Amino acid sequence: MPKSMLTKTAFAESLKKLASERLFEQITVGDIVKECGMNRQSFYYHFSDKYELLDWIYYNETFVPLTADISLQNWDEKFYELLQIMKSNKSFYMNTIKCSDNFFEEYMLKALNVLLVAAIDVLDVTGTLSREKKNFIARVFSHGLTGIVIEWAMSGMKEDAEEMARNMKELVDNVEQMAYRIYHYKQGDSTEEESRKIAEIFTSTYQEVHKTQEDAT
Repeated sequence: MPKSMLTKTAFAESLKKLASERLFEQITVGDIVKECGMNRQSFYYHFSDKYELLDWIYYNETFVPLTADISLQNWDEKFYELLQIMKSNKSFYMNTIKCSDNFFEEYMLKALNVLLVAAIDVLDVTGTLSREKKNFIARVFSHGLTGIVIEWAMSGMKEDAEEMARNMKELVDNVEQMAYRIYHYKQGDSTEEESRKIAEIFTSTYQEVHKTQEDAT
């Protein structure tokens, strides 16, 4: 590992330890360098401030693993991995998510938005959705998923991570099926049975959302 990466990792481990014990806002650069036995000059050579260090941790230890080789087929597994990473550093994530700068939320939104736009592109086989509509749909789901993760974290990460990932996959699958059936319904090539199925999926999706919200609180 390059020396610069070793140094950055040392600062990261220092911040993770400190942020596991107290809120991020209460930690200074002086605390960070003292914890790992380095000096301010070295810190400022690599990072402009503690916020950039936090940004580096989120990117390298959370979102690089999340987005590596992610696909429509394994996104729920990646989602589960993300929750496991967070749970293994529970105090750190709970204390830094409370940070007023919302770094964690911003990263989640960016990562999920990229994935969801790509997913919508694949699903829109007829090319009926404009780029603006695809981006809007992706933003809606990105904010929803991000909100669920943050609620889960701030409530103490009590719900089982694997079950939560499974619930989210079922929810997204239901929405996908409902959207497909509604499209055909509007085209006039849907039967009465299909209309009934739409109602069933809608009810199931509502119940799943309600259950996920209850579990996260």
